[in-house]
Amino acid sequence: MQPPQESLESSSPIVTRAVAAGLRGHYTENYPFPAWQKAALRALGAFPQELARFAISRFQAASGSPPESLANFKLDDLIQARLNDYAKSDEKFPTLTIGAALGGATTALSLALGAAFLPQAFVITLKKGSSRGDVNEYLHRSLAAALNLAASDPRLMTIQHYDPVHDGWLTRHVNHLRFKLVELPAQYAAFIRQRLAPSGTIVSLEGGAEWLRYRLGPRSVFQVGGWGDLPAEEFLSGSPRLETYARSAGLKSSRWALEGWALERGPESEWGSEPGLFSALETFCEAEGFRFVRIQLPHPNDFSRLAFQATQRLLEKEGRAPQGVSIECFSQFDATAARQAGLLPLWLIFNTRDSARYLQEMSAHFPGGKPVFFSPLATFSLTPDMAGWDEWRAALADRPFINSGARASHYPADARALIEWSRPLRQWAADHPAPIRQHLEPLELLSLAQQL
Repeated sequence: MQPPQESLESSSPIVTRAVAAGLRGHYTENYPFPAWQKAALRALGAFPQELARFAISRFQAASGSPPESLANFKLDDLIQARLNDYAKSDEKFPTLTIGAALGGATTALSLALGAAFLPQAFVITLKKGSSRGDVNEYLHRSLAAALNLAASDPRLMTIQHYDPVHDGWLTRHVNHLRFKLVELPAQYAAFIRQRLAPSGTIVSLEGGAEWLRYRLGPRSVFQVGGWGDLPAEEFLSGSPRLETYARSAGLKSSRWALEGWALERGPESEWGSEPGLFSALETFCEAEGFRFVRIQLPHPNDFSRLAFQATQRLLEKEGRAPQGVSIECFSQFDATAARQAGLLPLWLIFNTRDSARYLQEMSAHFPGGKPVFFSPLATFSLTPDMAGWDEWRAALADRPFINSGARASHYPADARALIEWSRPLRQWAADHPAPIRQHLEPLELLSLAQQL
């Protein structure tokens, strides 16, 4: 049986592919659907969103890897797949970024530095979840494999991630197993030696986001819930709004606490960074003669704010104003289009109310009278903390925007948006070219980060 491949829709491959393409001034597809799937999604988008919500979850179930494939798992395969994203050129980079794949923020920061990006985290989607939202059933789908893989490879830790709310349409049918590097793998070391310019700089992007999680083993944890406007504690203790959600979704419980496992607070599965890798990087740089710059920020929004300000600084260096703003969400981001059009990128974590509040805060910094693109996220989940369409409009102070995401009529379950979301932005960039050509020095970026 073939070993499992990394989930194409996870943040690490999307960010790495986007950075690799953007460094060459090219576009890439965040969701690399084959032609027949694009045709099916376009057709599905013509129907009411309830049908899309039903169909998409079942399609995802069919796309997971068989659990038995973990017997042939090799971390080196996942690492090499990301290094292969840079195989179309052999140039040496002045800078490399390594760490958290925070969507459009990491992509924009890497391109601002002219840097290739290497991720700390990898994700595999496995067939079989829990149709009724049973946390113990979900835990045991991949518990034995997670423990065995962590015990057999000291370079990694395993995170079983169960979010029955934001990923509820997925976790009925599949389960997610994440791996994070806690040492510097030999493949990364070789890539750095080959592709980083002499006396170049490695910039670590270290996310301080934290969450509650269960300790399963020395390098294995289980996280319930995920980032949004629901606190970690609520997933474990339950609440009236989660009870209402569970009842409407046909789940057996609105509390997803585990018994018999120690609960701790640690780096959040998707946006938090595990220690170990970055200390190893610093030691490596000292030995190899490279510079090492650590950017450690406590909240995912801090990286978004840093990318926004870094782009402002680049435009100032070129003596011109931004042409507008591109508001991106989760995996719906197009840093190449924003850079080609001289737009300020603002990345939102998800389509939840905390992101709407952040958007409202940042909208005060938008240039007046300039176009605003907004990519409402297609998630196919009606969650208790989802920001409704009117809340997004209010966050933008009712200013007009050009929709480059889910349509209001189909939000948040717009199948067509999965293949069409970037088209308006790319077309506008083609019609209004104003490419950003400058790059920031790593210490300039560090200075901006220290001023946040």
